[in-house]
Amino acid sequence: MCSQLRLVACVSGIYIAFLTWSLVYEPLTTQIWPHSQAKFQAPCVVALVQASVAAMTGTLYLKQQRTEHRAREFLRNYIRDLLAISLTQSLSTPLAAYSLQYVDFLTYMLAKSCKLIPILVVHLLLYHTRIANDKKLVAIAVTFGVVLFNLGSQKSSNKTSTKDVSLIHGFLPLLVSLLLDGFTNATQDTLLKRNRAQKKQKLITGGHLMLGLNFGIVIWNLLYLAIIDPQQAIRTRAMISLDPIIALYLLTYAVCGALGQICIFYTLQNYGSLVLVMVTVTRKMTSMILSIIVYGHHVSTLQWFGISIVFAGISSEALIKSRTSAKAKVEAEKSE
Repeated sequence: MCSQLRLVACVSGIYIAFLTWSLVYEPLTTQIWPHSQAKFQAPCVVALVQASVAAMTGTLYLKQQRTEHRAREFLRNYIRDLLAISLTQSLSTPLAAYSLQYVDFLTYMLAKSCKLIPILVVHLLLYHTRIANDKKLVAIAVTFGVVLFNLGSQKSSNKTSTKDVSLIHGFLPLLVSLLLDGFTNATQDTLLKRNRAQKKQKLITGGHLMLGLNFGIVIWNLLYLAIIDPQQAIRTRAMISLDPIIALYLLTYAVCGALGQICIFYTLQNYGSLVLVMVTVTRKMTSMILSIIVYGHHVSTLQWFGISIVFAGISSEALIKSRTSAKAKVEAEKSE
């Protein structure tokens, strides 16, 4: 009974944290603030605040878990890997934020839900990993769903120039952002597999990756804001002085992201990947539906069909993953 209550608490935490996270992020980055009369376009500041809160939360989580691999020792041993992974994530965030100026938020959310495709591409091209046929079919189905969704959004617009701008400045940066996300996730997978293959090394957990990745993101964004674009920090300070509520949105976004990550790692560690994947898939679907209801987005029939195909593909991938995990567990038990 106690275990079931903890599971309910974890699932509720994931839903509450990430639904709030998505509802806060949309107005934070897309609306024109009343006193500033401008959109809050400071992706590196957003990434820095979120990563700082997540890194501190990850440190506290690791201390509570009392793992054999201490936080400082882990950072010292894997600093090169972590800096490489966090660099791609740091480059991905501003590209995705830039694309939001030219694509609608629903397209952005749907694309970000399709992480399977860039992960498979990176595994195939960079790490030469063999991809199963069922995963290829899922990737094709998800791609088809995204194409349908975007065809539905462009149906009402016949202006070629608008479509060209949306393609170059919207979808191209978003595609590069997704590929960078794919590199980040695929490299994390490879790092974990390498760690588990070397039995003498201390075990790396999701909490370690949460701390290490966010620590690296903090470093890269501080360097960028200090050396390349100090004006972004100055503009942020000016906008917050005119519209102080931006700071509340920003802090809420960061705290929700950090708490959501903790709930994800705890669920994965104690209840397995099947439960987690099912929760995250339904959470992403609910986030999109909630955004449509709260912010009044118009969605055509063709777009609903595309959304359905995408989430059917993601759900199929979750079932495939669960069956593979169950089969591996049975084989491991037989070998013992």
